[in-house]
Amino acid sequence: MLGLTINKEIKIFRLVAIVVIATLAWMFLKPVAGLSDKALHMIIIFVATMTGVMLEVCSTVAFLLMSMLIANLTGTIEVKEGFCGFSNIVPWLLFLVLSLATAITKTSLGMRLAYIFMKFFGKGINGLSYSIILTELFVAPVLPSNTARAASIGYPLVTSLSKYISANVKNVTEKSIGSYLSVLYSSSNAVCSSLFLTAMISNAIIVEVMRENNIHMTWLTWTKFAILPGIIILAVIPFIVRIFCSPKTRDLGDIQAKAKTNYETLGELSKHEKCIIATFGIMLIMWILAETIHIPVLVTTLLGLCVFYSLGIVNIKDILSSHGTFNAVITLSIIISYVNCLTAFGAIDWFNKVVTDMIGGFPPLMSFLILSIIYFFAHYFFTGEGSRIIALYSSFLSIGMSLGIDKMSVSMTLAVFSSMSSILTHYSGPVAILMFSTGYVSPKKWLANGTTLALVIMCIWFSYLLVMNGQLM
Repeated sequence: MLGLTINKEIKIFRLVAIVVIATLAWMFLKPVAGLSDKALHMIIIFVATMTGVMLEVCSTVAFLLMSMLIANLTGTIEVKEGFCGFSNIVPWLLFLVLSLATAITKTSLGMRLAYIFMKFFGKGINGLSYSIILTELFVAPVLPSNTARAASIGYPLVTSLSKYISANVKNVTEKSIGSYLSVLYSSSNAVCSSLFLTAMISNAIIVEVMRENNIHMTWLTWTKFAILPGIIILAVIPFIVRIFCSPKTRDLGDIQAKAKTNYETLGELSKHEKCIIATFGIMLIMWILAETIHIPVLVTTLLGLCVFYSLGIVNIKDILSSHGTFNAVITLSIIISYVNCLTAFGAIDWFNKVVTDMIGGFPPLMSFLILSIIYFFAHYFFTGEGSRIIALYSSFLSIGMSLGIDKMSVSMTLAVFSSMSSILTHYSGPVAILMFSTGYVSPKKWLANGTTLALVIMCIWFSYLLVMNGQLM
């Protein structure tokens, strides 16, 4: 009548299906023992929300905001509970590192890095893939923030390479090569974060839980246990990613010679580029020594951004004009809010009890396998490794140890799965959200790749445990 139409961005049939199913669940599902009405309603809203995000009903931020509206109107959560995730430091760390990445993309520093990679490894897509993986593998032990690695190395590298390759190789679009490199880097970041105790801040939480359960863990012990299967997994990642995010080529032609010429054309480093390198070098040292010098990673990141602003490398418009940055912050904050509500309402404790009851009737090894699979795929419903570790690691470790399985195998399986499971979705954590913000990859492709790679990871990991550690008993 008024000439109004539904926003074409909204996939109306998917939205209606989710609303109908969630409404029926709300009306007819009754709380079971140990689960309150509020917790049940929160679970329904959370599952419906994650389903909508995975099915791409509309833009992720828009759908999350609509979900938040429903959660508040139904009285399931209070306003302050719904927005408590915005007070968490993780989304704001993501905001700062994304803003830092702007400094690199504004200069030719990212292209210099791309040219170096292309010059030495650009003959074929495999060489380029493994050079990126090796870079992450060597940096991971000394930079204890997977988000910082993605922002300072992964993001500028992927975007620079994507633009350069698409402009210089026939029949290769920026989106095709960009989708491949985005998922490749994100996957290798997740795996490398599991191989070293110092590769991810959240690993410190795991070590503390291990200590409380009389498991002595050192940097060397962790790496010796995880490195061999981890390297095998890293070796197969390019082949899995290529199935879902084909770069459309294996031969990069004479791009090595062109990269060498273009690198030389850039000339010497500019003053701003030298400043960026020096600043990141200092930040790297401060990140590594964060616990010793008592300066949190977020404060160090803020320091770097303030230096770049003060020297005119970035300005406020650069920081505030990126819709991708704010989309990432809002997405991460709302999902963290939901996870906090699930924990506060007792839904996580109920879930842990359900898992215990579920595996109780199986032989120990089968129970351990089921427990590990549940822990891995539970990351579908979490954003960030830290929140899932805090919610589930301790209880799952206790369940696993009660089965009579070797405690080192149990603790390390859950430890490496804590970060490796970040491969699953485009919202699995700050790194995935950051790489997804490039706009190269669809959620559907990311989900298909993540699920397939997860199955491959578990086959490799459990085969390693059985071959190297016998019966695990």
